[in-house]
Amino acid sequence: MILIFPPLGKPCEPPAGVALLAGALKQNGCACTAIDANIDGLLWLARHGRQRPGDSWTRRALSHFDDNIKDLKNPDLYANNGRYRQRVMDVNRVISVSCSPRFRLSLSDYVDSELSPVKSEDLLASARNFKDNPFYGYFKSALAPEIEKSSSVHVGISICYLNQALVGFALAGWIKATFPGKKIILGGGLISSWMSAPGWKNPFFPLIDTMIRGRGEDAVVAMAQGKSWDEKPHPCHRVVPDFEFCNWERYLAPGAVIPYRTAIGCYWRKCRFCPETVEGALYQPQKNKDLVDDLTRLKQQVNGSHVHFLDDAVSPSFLRTLAGRSMPFTWYGFVRFTRDLADPAFCRALYQSGCRMLKLGLESGDPHVLEQMNKGTDLAMAARVLSCLKKAGIATYVYLLFGTAFEDEAAAHRTLRYVVDNSDNISFLNLAIFNLPRFSSEVPLLETHDFYAGDLSLYLGFNHPLGWNRRQIRIFLDKKFKKHPAIAPILRNDPPFFTSNHAMFIKPPKSE
Repeated sequence: MILIFPPLGKPCEPPAGVALLAGALKQNGCACTAIDANIDGLLWLARHGRQRPGDSWTRRALSHFDDNIKDLKNPDLYANNGRYRQRVMDVNRVISVSCSPRFRLSLSDYVDSELSPVKSEDLLASARNFKDNPFYGYFKSALAPEIEKSSSVHVGISICYLNQALVGFALAGWIKATFPGKKIILGGGLISSWMSAPGWKNPFFPLIDTMIRGRGEDAVVAMAQGKSWDEKPHPCHRVVPDFEFCNWERYLAPGAVIPYRTAIGCYWRKCRFCPETVEGALYQPQKNKDLVDDLTRLKQQVNGSHVHFLDDAVSPSFLRTLAGRSMPFTWYGFVRFTRDLADPAFCRALYQSGCRMLKLGLESGDPHVLEQMNKGTDLAMAARVLSCLKKAGIATYVYLLFGTAFEDEAAAHRTLRYVVDNSDNISFLNLAIFNLPRFSSEVPLLETHDFYAGDLSLYLGFNHPLGWNRRQIRIFLDKKFKKHPAIAPILRNDPPFFTSNHAMFIKPPKSE
C-alpha cells in the first residue's frame, strides 16, 4: 500500500492519520510506503518552483530561505516574537511567489482563482489538468520514483482539509495518467464529512476507485490483504502510529512534534453548533494505560520533544492520568473547561507532566448563549480555570464563536466584557464567525442560502433571526473587539500562519 498526504497543510508536524494507517498495515504484516507530500512538496516548491523575485523583500526572503528554515527549528527563536514573525513571513513570502499568480499559496492556505474545492466538477477538472497544478513538478521529480519502487496496486490519498482537495485530486489525476494500473483510495477528515451527507453518492468514479468514511485502518488492511472491503476484515485492535516515514528534520518546528489522538470523536457530543454532533460521530476512547505505554514507546522511537494531542477534547480521565506522572515530553491539546482545571494543585501537576498549553473552546461570554449551545460551560468556573492555568505556567489558547442563532449584539458585547475581565489570564485568542452545518437540525428553523456555491459545501449561510448578521459581526470585531486595549496585545501574540501549532513554543507566561 502507498499512502500519500498531499499539500497543503501547516508543515510543522507529520500527518497523524497516515501514521495510524501505516501502523495498522505493518501491524498486520502488510508492506507500506508512506509519504508526507505536504512538507516535501512545499520545500520542493520553494526551491524549484517558478519564482517571481521582484521587490527587495522577495529577493531578501529568497536569499535567506535556508537560514530562515533553520531558525524556525531553533527553540531560541520563539523567545523573540519580532524575530520569529519576520522569519515566518519571509519563508511564507518564498512560498507565495513560487507559482503563477493564478494560485495564492501560503504556509497554511491554497487558493486557485479558477477552481473551487467544494465543486465536484472543479475537482475533476483539477484531476484532468494536473499539469497546471503548482506541485506537478514535484509529482514528476519526487513522487514518481517512490511510486515506481512499490509493487502495490493501491494508492491511498488522505485529504483532511479543504486546502488539500484540489491538489489531492490533481495528484489522483496524475497517478491515473502515469500509472494506469493503480487503484486510488480516498480517505481523511474532509472525505468523511462529504460522505456523511444524506444520500451521498460518489461523483468521482472511475477516477477514485474507493472512498472511505471514518476510521480507515480496517479498510486499508483488508484491501492490502486482497480481501473485498465488503467482507468483514480482520479487526485492527489497538493501533500504534508508525512514524518511520518521517524525516523529522524537515518539519518547521523547534523539535519533533508527535501528533497523537487518544480517542475518536468527542466525549461531550452535545454542542448544537458542532459538525461532530451533526455527523453523529461516536466516541471511542482508548485505555489510559495503553495510551501512556504508546506515548512512552513513541518517545523512545522518535526522540520526539513534544506531543500534540489531536482530540476534539482530551478526556478528564486521561488528564488525571497525565497529571499523576512526569512525561518525557512537553505537550498541548484541546480540553473543555472542567472542575479539575479550576484546582490550582491539579494545574501544577499538569505542568509537571509536561503540559505547556491548553486550547479551550469558550465560544461565548454570555450565559444564555452558552446554555442554548448546550456548551455546558459555567463562566465563573471558566474564569477560575484561566486563572489557575496562568498561575501554573500553562498558556491558554481561547476560542470564541460569534454569530450563532442564539447570539445578538448585546450578547457579543457581554463576551467582549468577559474577555476583557479575564484578559490577564488569556495567552492567545481565536475569533471565528459561525458557519451553519448544512445538515444541522437547526436548518429547517432558519432562512438559509448558499454560503459556498458547490455541491460539496458543508455549510449554509442564514439570515440571523435576531438581525445579527455577518456584516455587523465583522464591523463589531474589527472596530470594537480587536481594538480594545486589553485584547489587541493578545491578538498580536498569535503566530502568523501556524497559529495554535506554534503557540506552545512562544515564550510562555511566567509561573507565580
